[in-house]
This record gives sequence, C-alpha cells and structure tokens, in this order.
Amino acid sequence: MLIQTMEWIKEKLQNGQKEHDEYQWLKNLLEADAISEKKRKMREGERYYQCEQDVVYKDFRVKAVSETYHREDGTEDDGIVQFSNPNRSNHHCVNPFHHILVAQKAAYLVGREPNITVKGAMEEEELKQYEAMLLEVADERFNRVLHDWVIGASNKGIEYLHIYYDEDGRLCYCIVPAEQIIPIFENQNNEELQEVIRYYNITVLENGKEEERLVVERWSKENVTYYQQDRRGAFKKMEGDNNPFPHWLDVTLVDEKPTKVLEHGWGRVPFIPLRNNSREITDLELIKGLVDAYDLLSSEGTNNLLDLVELYWVIEGYGGEAANAIAKKLQVNKAVHINDPSGKVEAKQITLPVEGRLQWMKMLRKDIFHFGMGVDTDSEELGKAPSGVSLKFQYAMFHLKINGIVPEVKRAIKEFFRYVTEDRNRKLGTDFNWKKIEISLNLSSIQDDKETTEIIALSKGMVSEKTLLGRHPFVDDVNAEMEQILTERRLGLQKEEEKK
Repeated sequence: MLIQTMEWIKEKLQNGQKEHDEYQWLKNLLEADAISEKKRKMREGERYYQCEQDVVYKDFRVKAVSETYHREDGTEDDGIVQFSNPNRSNHHCVNPFHHILVAQKAAYLVGREPNITVKGAMEEEELKQYEAMLLEVADERFNRVLHDWVIGASNKGIEYLHIYYDEDGRLCYCIVPAEQIIPIFENQNNEELQEVIRYYNITVLENGKEEERLVVERWSKENVTYYQQDRRGAFKKMEGDNNPFPHWLDVTLVDEKPTKVLEHGWGRVPFIPLRNNSREITDLELIKGLVDAYDLLSSEGTNNLLDLVELYWVIEGYGGEAANAIAKKLQVNKAVHINDPSGKVEAKQITLPVEGRLQWMKMLRKDIFHFGMGVDTDSEELGKAPSGVSLKFQYAMFHLKINGIVPEVKRAIKEFFRYVTEDRNRKLGTDFNWKKIEISLNLSSIQDDKETTEIIALSKGMVSEKTLLGRHPFVDDVNAEMEQILTERRLGLQKEEEKK
C-alpha cells in the first residue's frame, strides 16, 4: 500500500487527533495493507526467489473430471468433481528461473564494489581525506548489504535501508523488508518520505503461553512512536516517558553518570528506498505465467515417465483369476500355453509425446529469458561470435533492464553516504559536502578483453586516466589502482634522480 498526503490523511496524522481515532485508523491501515495487491506481489516475488513456486502446492494425484449426476427430480446434469488417484506419482519440478535472473542482475550490478569518488579529491588534500573516509565505509559488509538490497528491490519492486545508532553511538544500517513498510510521501511524485509506518510480529509470553503480537513503529522526520497490539487486537502506545523517542540522544557523562541529554533528529525519515524501476514493478511479474507453465509441463512429464508401464498385456476370453494366472506365467516363463480358441494375449507398448513437449518447453525457456530480459548462458548462440559487438547485441535486452535500476542504485548509495557524511561532520567537526560524492558502478559482464584494452589504449589523451581505469577489465578498485600508479611513478622519478 502506498499512501500519499491527501487532506484526510493529513488530518489523521496531526497531533490534535483523538487517541482512540488514531489507534482505530492505525488498525484499519495495517489490515488493509496486509491484504493489498502490492504486498501480495512482494511476498510472491520473495517466495519464487526462495524456489517456493506455485507448482510445489499442486497435487498431481488429483484431477478435475466431468461427471454426470442425477437430480432428485429425475433430470441429469454435468458437474466437475475432484478425482484422486493415490497410485499416481506426485513429483514437483521446480525450475528457479526467477532466482537465476535476479542473481544474474545483482551480480552484474553490484558483484564488485562500486567506485566512490569525491569531486576535486585529486587537487585538494582535505577532499582526498574525505574520499578515503568514504572508502573505509564502503567495505565488504556494505557491498554484501548492497547486494541484498538490490535482490530485495528486484523481488518486491522496492526495498528499504534503515539508518540508526547502536547503544555505543556507532552509525549502523540494515535492510528492513519492504513487506513491513507503509511509506507516506510528501507529494504524488514519491520523492521524499514524510513518514514511515513499520509493523512486524514479535512473540510475547502471556499467562504462560506464547502469542504473536504486532509491534508498530511510526517514524517521522524527528522521532519515532512505538505501538503494541494487545490480546484483543487493539493498538495502544507503549508505556514509557520517551514515546515518541528521538532518532538519537547525545548523552554527556560525568563520573559515568548522565548529566546532560540532548535529543536529535535527522530532519528526514531515516529509511532509504531502492526502487526496482520507476513503477516499482517486480521482476517476477514479467515472467510468472511462463515459469508456471514450464513447471507444470516439466512436472507432468516427469510424473508420466515415472508412472510409465513400458509393456502391458491385453488378455481376452478369460476371467479375472485366469487372466492373473496368465500374467504371472508371462512374467516367469516369458510364454504361456492356452487352449481356449477365443482367447487372445497381446502385448502393447506405450509411447509418450516427448518431442512435442521438449519443443514447447524450449520455446517457454526462450520466452522466459526474453521477457525476463536476462542472458541465457546455455544458449547455443552465446559463444558463436564472441566479439564485443556480438556480445553487446546478445546483452541488449539485459542492458535495457539494468539501465532502469542503475540511476536508482546510484541515488540510494549517495543518500546512504549523505548520512555517513553528516555523522562524521558532527563527530569530527568537519564540513564535508556530500553533494560532491560521485558514484559509478563496476558492472560485471562477459566482454572481449582484448578489444576493450585496445579501445582504452587508443582513448588515452582523449579521456581521463581515472575513467579509463574504471573501464579496464583488470581493475576492480579504481582509487586503489590510481594510488598504486602514483606510487610507482614517484618511485620511478626517485630512481631517475638517483642515477643523475
């Protein structure tokens, strides 16, 4: 559910509202959000990424068949009944196309750490120190969180990073699942958050029994208010003097006792959204029908093969016991002698339409990667012409998908470092400007390294050295490489001076 600031919402959010109305509004809001179509698609995208696809819940032993039944007035009618065959195989083939496509996308975007640079860092020592500080934060943990952030956005259409301080006053961050979030934006452009309502379950012990209860956090630009659900399902504010609670506290200690406490807020809601695209469409929505069809065909074909009787006997002119006896003799002796001239024993073989099924599944697989805008690494075409132009053509659809999220990733990373900058400025007394931060992603793709390095060599003098290093296939960290080049140049100059 997406809430925008209409007049009736503003009226409900103002401080003068009655407590009872506020709690009832909150309860209605959470109930509506939990069953909303947007949240259903979020859960569905996450479920398919975890390979819990619809085919897992289908029982192939049950078939819907048409059956004629008699009414009390003596007339007949046809109806659909569920026919169950316990002897039927019930194997489920889960084909994790969605997982593969999302993993492929995340690895391409943020498989390598992004390049964080500051304008003017090459000329000014202070800005160079600022850049070094940012690079310390952009470590392996940050890249792991960034990777999960992209996966969450791909599965759900949007994912959130939460900024907070721990008990020791250290700036921390974590992913908060979008299923738990109701965003309230300043305007219909969805640019700036006015509030975030987060809700999640906790387990409480009451009367010796464990029960699930909802906890609600209502984040504004300056503080957070906590609510808890009671055993009847109603909400009320948690008891305590500090509710609402500020984003963080500055506490002055004298002899390990607090003597001064200052409340602080960020001036904005400390949640950073990462959108999968401008419409917040999940990657699953494009291919779900095709994946379900592929799963059904694969599972049905497997169950048919498992249940296949390679050879069966048609025995005519005998009773049930006589037919069973003949079948036993056929199994043991591979032959049988019969005296009844009207009797007949005939062997028949079953063949399955495998070729047609395989062709259909091949077409579905092609459509999944096409409409999912991914790269099928098993494609026969991928390795035929490995030139740079050919590879770019085969990656064309994939790049279209990536281009939709690249600006969102850069914006989200820059917003994260805005919090980092403000934190360091306050603690160190510096005055760094986060707007000077530049983000470039180290995209990972199959390329013709020889062709790329030749283009880089020809571009020297026309493009900056830093830009060329960012494109070089052997360089993972542009800033570290620049430092190494400068160090080697200084050592070279020193050796030349010594020779003179």
